[in-house]
Amino acid sequence: MGKRVIEKDYHRLDPVGQSDVCAGCSTACKTSCSRKLAHNMGNDVSFIFDDPKEKKVVVDRFYDIIVRDVDSIPCSLKEQKLKYDVDGKLIEGELTVPWPMDWIYEVISDYLEKDSHLSGSKLVNFYNPEEEDQLVVCEVVSYIERQ
Repeated sequence: MGKRVIEKDYHRLDPVGQSDVCAGCSTACKTSCSRKLAHNMGNDVSFIFDDPKEKKVVVDRFYDIIVRDVDSIPCSLKEQKLKYDVDGKLIEGELTVPWPMDWIYEVISDYLEKDSHLSGSKLVNFYNPEEEDQLVVCEVVSYIERQ
């Protein structure tokens, strides 16, 4: 009951129980119905959870980008993996390709700067802005990591 849960569009505050906060409530639940909108905290401010055993637990959100399919570019890209932070900055990994393809890093970074899904994975098509026939299909896995 005493932990914080971060969900898609809001986070639930600590359960308030039958305290003064609930005294004027018209519902019969008498539990944690108090909610506030979540905001994109970026990478500078981590998610912070209260933990009864530790004073402060810091959790950061990251993305794993896994190349699942390609079109009009080398197949050797398949299954290569990159790790980004929530601001779209590359943390780990480098694509092994026969010629420079910096556009891949740029389109992924641009996409991640605007992405807001907190957890789970989804397939995203990334096209070369200069040559529309070049396609990279990536699995974008968003997750939080406890530090």
